[in-house]
Amino acid sequence: MTLTLFHHNSSVCAAKVRIALAEKGREWESRLMTLKGDQFAPEYLALNPAAVVPTLVHDDAVIVESNVILEYLDDTFPDPPLRPARPAERARMRLWMDELEQGEKSVHKAVSVLTYAIAYRHHLIAEAGSEAPARLLPVIKRNMNPLSREWLTPAVLHGIASDSFRLAMERMYRLCTDFDAWLESNAWLAGGAHSLADIAFVPYLIRLELLGVDGLWADRPHVADWYARLNARASTAEVWDWYHADYVGTLRERGAAHRDETAEMIAGLRNAGCPAGPDGRAPFGIRDGTR
Repeated sequence: MTLTLFHHNSSVCAAKVRIALAEKGREWESRLMTLKGDQFAPEYLALNPAAVVPTLVHDDAVIVESNVILEYLDDTFPDPPLRPARPAERARMRLWMDELEQGEKSVHKAVSVLTYAIAYRHHLIAEAGSEAPARLLPVIKRNMNPLSREWLTPAVLHGIASDSFRLAMERMYRLCTDFDAWLESNAWLAGGAHSLADIAFVPYLIRLELLGVDGLWADRPHVADWYARLNARASTAEVWDWYHADYVGTLRERGAAHRDETAEMIAGLRNAGCPAGPDGRAPFGIRDGTR
């Protein structure tokens, strides 16, 4: 049986699949994408019409969407298991994973906005040779997937001054509040055992650290402990080791340049008592009364 993964070095969605493959101890063939137009090649669109990574090809089966791939891997290679045996814990695992993908309020979108507003916009500005919208917009159109272009454009044009950046920071602050409330009484996101839910969030937490906004959990001791335990797992190298040095340099450099401003924003959210849970709901995973 052959496993082939179409992926990209710094893609958070691809990284979580690499982590799962490492946890399963599975060898796989790498098809590394540049995402500079090769995602629109007819042969790739035949595999993934959305023109995104990752795509997993397992013999004749083609699996897309990273969270679906994670469950496919656990179905196909059940040892060691990465989903809880108890149905309630398995449901909780999926609810956490849904936080990553739930439309306009998804964690994925929030982290993408933070990434472009703080760091990646500077690559596009350099290509355009100007921050002027008239010069920058054609570069955005040429480089960005149409699926994400509309909601990322304000972050590219206006950086951390954009409304989308503020909303993304609020979203991540609420998520870390929810994490901390849950992890106070649970070792892992699904409950007592490490699972696909924990794997799914690792690349996002690493991205936040690289962007210098890890202050989001500076006063969240349970999140800090959980993140340290995740980073200690050998499989987390599948995130760190694939990053290009120039990408890491850009993320760290730009994150450091804006650290005072982002720290002030985080402090403002803390002082304002930003409500836990999306739309001010009670902390995630506790509102059903189970711990």
